[in-house]
Amino acid sequence: MLSIINFVAITSFIELCNKLRLITWSVRGAENLPIRPQGMVLVCNHIQWHDIPLIGWGLPLSHRPWWLAKVEIVNSLFGKWFTMMQVIPVKRGQRDIQAIDHAADCARNGGIVVIFPEGTRNHDGQMLQGRGGTARIALRGGVPIVPMAIVGTQRKFWFSKRQLIIGKPYYPEVREGDPTSEKIPASEMSRLTDEIMLKMCELLPPEYHGHYREKMQSYQQGT
Repeated sequence: MLSIINFVAITSFIELCNKLRLITWSVRGAENLPIRPQGMVLVCNHIQWHDIPLIGWGLPLSHRPWWLAKVEIVNSLFGKWFTMMQVIPVKRGQRDIQAIDHAADCARNGGIVVIFPEGTRNHDGQMLQGRGGTARIALRGGVPIVPMAIVGTQRKFWFSKRQLIIGKPYYPEVREGDPTSEKIPASEMSRLTDEIMLKMCELLPPEYHGHYREKMQSYQQGT
C-alpha cells in the first residue's frame, strides 16, 4: 500500500511540474501497451536519472512497473524505499541468474518489468550496445516485449522537453535452442538482443542510433 502511495505522490508531482511548465513532458503511443493483466517487459534507452520518473509518470497506474536496477542502489541509504518501489536488484558485470529468474517470474505472474538493455546511462543519447538477459526474461515469462524510447532535452531536469515513445509489442522468437531453458546458443541470444535494440532504434531519430547505426541501415533495408 505504501509503495502505491509513494508512486502516486511522485507521478502527481511530475504532473504538477508539467502543468506549471517547469518541465514539458509528453507520451506518445500509450495505446500500444498490452491490456492488463497481461504481463510484459518494457525496454527503453537510458540517458539520465530522470528517465525513471518520466517512464513512471508516462505509464497508466494500471501499468505500475517493476524496475531492474543495480544492486548498489538497493544497498544504499534509501535501499528500503527502493525495494518498496518494486526494484529488482541486479549484480552488474556478471550473469545474475537470480535477478533474471525474479524478473521472469514477475512477468509470468502478470507484472510489468522495465529494463534498460544498455545497462547504464549513455548521457549523450547515442545508443550503446545492448546487454543480454532481457530476451531471456521475456522468453521465460512467456510475455511480449514493448520497445520504448526517450527523446528530447537530454541533460537537465528543470525546463526539459522530453517525450516517451511507446512502440508496438512483439513476442521474441527463438530460431535455435529451447526458449524455456538455458540451452540457447550465444549467437542466438546476440541476435535476440540486437532485435530488441533495433526495435528501440526505430523509435529514435537516426542521429541517436549510435552503436546500431550500420545494423539499423541493414535492418531497415531488410524490412
